[in-house]
Amino acid sequence: MLDESRISRRGFVSGVAAGMTAAVCSRGARGADAVAGPIILGEGEHRYRCLHDWGALPDSIIYGLTHGVAVDKAGNVYVLHTSRKNSPSKDTVVVFDRSGKFLRSWGAEYFGTAHGFDLIVEEGKELLYITDMARGLFKTTLEGKVIWHVAKPPFYEGRKELKYTPTNVAVAPNGDVYFADGYGSWFIHHLDKDGNYKRTFGGPGEGKGATIHPHGLYVDVRGKEPLVVVAENDPKGQKPGRLHAFNLDCEHHSILPTTVRSPRHFDRRENLVVIPDLDAVVTLIDEENRVVAQLGDGYTTHAEVRALRTKGREQFKAGKFICPHDAAFDADGSIYVSEWVDVGRVTKLEKV
Repeated sequence: MLDESRISRRGFVSGVAAGMTAAVCSRGARGADAVAGPIILGEGEHRYRCLHDWGALPDSIIYGLTHGVAVDKAGNVYVLHTSRKNSPSKDTVVVFDRSGKFLRSWGAEYFGTAHGFDLIVEEGKELLYITDMARGLFKTTLEGKVIWHVAKPPFYEGRKELKYTPTNVAVAPNGDVYFADGYGSWFIHHLDKDGNYKRTFGGPGEGKGATIHPHGLYVDVRGKEPLVVVAENDPKGQKPGRLHAFNLDCEHHSILPTTVRSPRHFDRRENLVVIPDLDAVVTLIDEENRVVAQLGDGYTTHAEVRALRTKGREQFKAGKFICPHDAAFDADGSIYVSEWVDVGRVTKLEKV
């Protein structure tokens, strides 16, 4: 584990700069179209100052794929990434304060396969769920102590034909967990808060309850009844994805009317939900599941976006997203976005 005492002077100075002014951060985007002044995305009540490459990493950490992001009650920001072979530290969880100053890191055990990341509050205590694509689901403290680990639900026992590569979780008000095998066999597993298996639903097929590449999910408590909303995607990237709702008993409820491209996960603040969309946009929806804003839309063609994600950040365009993979609100309504790009990138959308 690394802590703030190990950060370099260069890293500390850049972290302070990252939190000081919008103009500095906007220029710090270092993209092909970097601009001199603040970048404002959205309009009306959904306006945000775009601060690319937020957070000052120490010299010992090199980002891999920045798959996840979460914010605790204190305003600290947790970034989950896959790390890299040439990174001196293989820690995959990096923690910053609200100004972007590095605080600590941990999680070398998730190197290479860290993927899903959710911060929850259970009986007044903040905890994390980490989905490792190779090792399964971990419930941990904010410091990384493992509370329990489910390597693979018993649903797979004796079924060697089923691929298993989990992606994300959602947590119900009672603590129950809905665990998506998004890159495996497309099933969703229902666990209790202690990791005990309850049932499996979804999966490939033609019926109403079938799920298609269920990458992310959340429990929507804004309506008359809580619903597990699943971000489903075309595995070939040729058709728009969809939002598929189930009740808490894992029964098909509806396909939501929300227009999405390739939705990856969710976060909610009051009645507003943010959807990071792998096709180069961050979408906000209201309590009626209507799109109220689309931020930083960088979509050109599927091929161009997927090619750009492998390039250096000098080719990224300021104010444009490439492959948003996760997003999280802070208490002020600002949004942190982590992207599935080879060099790693975290953007803060600071509420204006």
